[in-house]
Amino acid sequence: MEHRKIIIQWKEYTPPKTQPREVNIDPTTDFITTITGPRRAGKTYLCYQLMNHLIDKGTPRENILYVNFEDEKLIGAKAADLEKLMNTFQELTDTNPEHNTYLFLDEIQNVKDWDAWIRRIHDTQKNVKLILTGSSSKMLSREVTTKLRGRILNHEVYPLSFKEYLTWKNTPYNLKTLTESRDRIEVKKQYNEYLTNGGYPTIALNQAPREQILQSYYESMIFKDVVERHNIKDVKKLRILAKLLFESTSKEMSYNRLANKLKSLGFTASKNTIIEHISHFEDAYLFFQNMKHEYSITKRMGAIKKIYCIDNGLLNTVSFKFAEDTGKLMENQVYIELKRRNKQVYYHKDKHECDFLTQEKNKITSAIQVTHTLNDENEDREINGLLEAMRTHNLQDGTILTFEQEETRKKDDKTIRITPVWKWLLET
Repeated sequence: MEHRKIIIQWKEYTPPKTQPREVNIDPTTDFITTITGPRRAGKTYLCYQLMNHLIDKGTPRENILYVNFEDEKLIGAKAADLEKLMNTFQELTDTNPEHNTYLFLDEIQNVKDWDAWIRRIHDTQKNVKLILTGSSSKMLSREVTTKLRGRILNHEVYPLSFKEYLTWKNTPYNLKTLTESRDRIEVKKQYNEYLTNGGYPTIALNQAPREQILQSYYESMIFKDVVERHNIKDVKKLRILAKLLFESTSKEMSYNRLANKLKSLGFTASKNTIIEHISHFEDAYLFFQNMKHEYSITKRMGAIKKIYCIDNGLLNTVSFKFAEDTGKLMENQVYIELKRRNKQVYYHKDKHECDFLTQEKNKITSAIQVTHTLNDENEDREINGLLEAMRTHNLQDGTILTFEQEETRKKDDKTIRITPVWKWLLET
């Protein structure tokens, strides 16, 4: 392996200036910093952002090393290669001993036995700060329970939020005056694009062939993050299951129903196999399962789930049926935003249904409905579902997110705030 060449190439490379991301990470902490998120969501450029911040604050450039383990020169890397890279870096670089050294190790899950080496460096070299990235949500699950427990602070990075999207598009606004401001026209125009095209950074910055790029992201997720990582043999069945999940986005789904659907298409799959494959999709940040809220954990785990996709652009590229269904796209978008805000999310269903509940410290803190337009046909259903959730969890306020409507209503001593989803996305 060309360790020396890799280090020399890095020494001759200047980290690019990057568009800002609203992710609060302190790489100087005494913990190991980990950054996880879907492929191509911007983890590498977030590393560049952190590097530039460190340099601006006085860290010598020579004290920073970045290695991407998806580099073809590093295929098959092991812990011994980490040691060799570190030694070569120290041999070829005049680091300043008065400052910490920062190791940015991108897509670390590709390195065999990386966790033992990381623990050793963290425990024995206090002047070395470790920043690791990975494209698997459970990249750390096994290691956290053994070698690295108590040593890690993890940060999840998703495709751009609408706030970030507007910043990248140089679209100014003042949230306090936005409803009456002429800026509203441009913000809504950008929102329409964001709703359909999603928030992947490359899509936001370029007028490149969107569908081709997003399709390539999807193929990488399927093959690199699921098939190769989990040694899946029946790739065709896996792809059919993914297709069914795309078509089920924002809908309730059961494992038995998916098994029966696969059977009708000529594929045999047990309930356990489907559960396992969906878990792999979740690891890759492709899909998420939203559980019905139950106070009993057993009931919660056994209940029917609702499925959501990481990005609307990806959803529209792989499953064309959502292109004109803005209500479903809005619901998917709201779920991902709640995840981005680190909310614990459920849905409510009893006599009526409410799209989202958020929970903090074992207490439900908010109830949210999402619908394109509140009208005579759906008003009773949407409001009754929200009110039932609010009564069940003793909430005084609830929210209905729409495409355009904005007002506040009082109903049965409860306050219902109706607001445009694009405005809600810009709120803290």
